[in-house]
Amino acid sequence: MATDEGRAKVRAGLLGVGLMGSAMAARMVDQGIEVLAWDRSAEHVRALAGVEVADTPGAVVVGTPTVITMLPTAEVVLAVVEPLLASWPDGTIWVQMSSVGASEADHLSEIAEQHGVTLVDAPVSGSTRPALEGRLTILASGRDSARQQLAPVFAALGQKVMWVGPAGMGSRLKLAANHWMIASITALAETMHLCEAMGLDQQELARLLDGGPLGSPYVIEKLGEMRRHEYPAGFPVRLALKDLELVHEVQASAGIHMPVLEAALDRFQAAAETLGDEDAAAVYEVQG
Repeated sequence: MATDEGRAKVRAGLLGVGLMGSAMAARMVDQGIEVLAWDRSAEHVRALAGVEVADTPGAVVVGTPTVITMLPTAEVVLAVVEPLLASWPDGTIWVQMSSVGASEADHLSEIAEQHGVTLVDAPVSGSTRPALEGRLTILASGRDSARQQLAPVFAALGQKVMWVGPAGMGSRLKLAANHWMIASITALAETMHLCEAMGLDQQELARLLDGGPLGSPYVIEKLGEMRRHEYPAGFPVRLALKDLELVHEVQASAGIHMPVLEAALDRFQAAAETLGDEDAAAVYEVQG
């Protein structure tokens, strides 16, 4: 298929249209990319304007040259994709954009290589709003030969693409970034409680951080959610906890001391009991 200008139409497949997958699908459609999508809940795909519905994961693989997986865990990714690898079409690139652990990313890469499938490990930094606006940072790792084919898809989804080495390095960088982000949210929540304990108006902390060297747009956004006690899920508590547990796997295998990780795990485990679907900033509601 070609555009009116005679250029080949970009077509991409998407396996998984949860919070992030649906936002990414909407962004690609908005940017003129044809999207063929499958999800375990078919109604999730049907709810997306302009997205073609696939009845099976296999239909996505044979129908698109670029197949993105955006699924909750490495186990789910493997369950969906592994049965398809033996008949994977030549030239079709598997772009693994789910958040998985370091060893899990290596396992997926090894299985792809065993079947002669090109896998690019490319998790993203950013939540649903940046995904809808094409402001994700894509942490890509894998073969240089895949870059040209993936360029238009990555350009639609991200404002920044970082290629960081062989497949698996992207997931490692994502874990490091998410550890920093979740630890920052945990520290911000504690600091907000400190303000309360001292009788200090939390708005004064917001004024100090906003536009200054100690703040960032993300921190100001999370501070506002905490002050309002409203947590629209861009990055839910349950997924933050999953990523902390993946970092904990690395910590345990490496034998390093990470007290900040242990503190964040404690807080997010408590928050997940009742606030699992709320944004990670809801950790503010956990006290003591």
